[in-house]
Amino acid sequence: MNRYLIIGSGLIGRLTAWRLLQAGHQVALLSKDDKQGSDSAGYVAASMVAPATEAISAEPMVKTVGLRSYALWPQWLKELTEPVYYQNEGTLVVAHAGDQADMARFQRRASHVLDASDFQLLDQQALQEREPELADNFSQAMWFEQESCIDNRQLYRQLSAMLDEHCDWVQTEAIGELNPAEIDRLCQQYLNCNAEHFDAVIDCRGNGGKENLTKLRSVRGEVIRVQAPEVNFKHAIRLMHPRYPFYLAPRPNNEYVLGATVIESDDRSPITVRSGLELMSALYSLHKGFAEARIMEMTAHCRPGLPDNMPTIKRTDWGYIINGFYRHGYLFGPAVVEDLTQLLAGRQAQVHFGELYDI
Repeated sequence: MNRYLIIGSGLIGRLTAWRLLQAGHQVALLSKDDKQGSDSAGYVAASMVAPATEAISAEPMVKTVGLRSYALWPQWLKELTEPVYYQNEGTLVVAHAGDQADMARFQRRASHVLDASDFQLLDQQALQEREPELADNFSQAMWFEQESCIDNRQLYRQLSAMLDEHCDWVQTEAIGELNPAEIDRLCQQYLNCNAEHFDAVIDCRGNGGKENLTKLRSVRGEVIRVQAPEVNFKHAIRLMHPRYPFYLAPRPNNEYVLGATVIESDDRSPITVRSGLELMSALYSLHKGFAEARIMEMTAHCRPGLPDNMPTIKRTDWGYIINGFYRHGYLFGPAVVEDLTQLLAGRQAQVHFGELYDI
């Protein structure tokens, strides 16, 4: 049994703490966020696990890492004491008549980047059978079967309760650059011990870790949550849009999370009128039942990205930094956290070090 200090309690910090506890280790957790996780990008996210559709506009490694997470999520969720909503019906991609050229380019790119088995082309009859309410407005779709999404709020609640019970978890002031002296100070101030008490320190602070990762940048995303009793979608949906990669993720009780914006900015101010209008206009174009939907939340947050938009594990003289998940915390999280736990156990990670990690 080893002792680990995790700094940061967003999605990656929570997943790392959880898996280390499951492996039989002791974990302490320091974070400036509250235990609910309300200041975390993972708390705001649509939490889609979309290996294929994300790889179409990125690189094959996105699919490789994403498929590992796609396989791990249902295994991990079974270990929790209460069920977490996990939609595993796949993703449907559709386009209005005016955006068919974009759809054709997307399909050509998918055929070039992916395997033929990664998606199916649906005509209106097939779409009617798979998602009847979507077929009212669209005559065709692309269906990506091995994709899912998670109710992130349910997940956060369960992990909060479990970590609060099994970790020494303390809320701190904002933490700047980590180095051996600062870590020792934090340990003494908040945990009444020295840094030597821990076998390793793991920095999972996301945007809060910029002083230790100079190339880290912020990417703003704007999200709207609605409840729409008249809409009964069961798939995640992507809509071709001239400016944004629009997506819609279902939740229990006819709730939906919609988002699209990818803005190179660290601005955490409220969602803009323009973004709100465009998101809700696109939402209404999917299903007229969204006209009577109730807006539950309009939120903006910033995700941490590195130049290649891929995550990294970086070894330091005091431990490890795990960061750079961009828009893909739920897509990459389980695979990369599993690699970290393998490294800590002295075993080789599944992803070749030179491709992702600075070990």
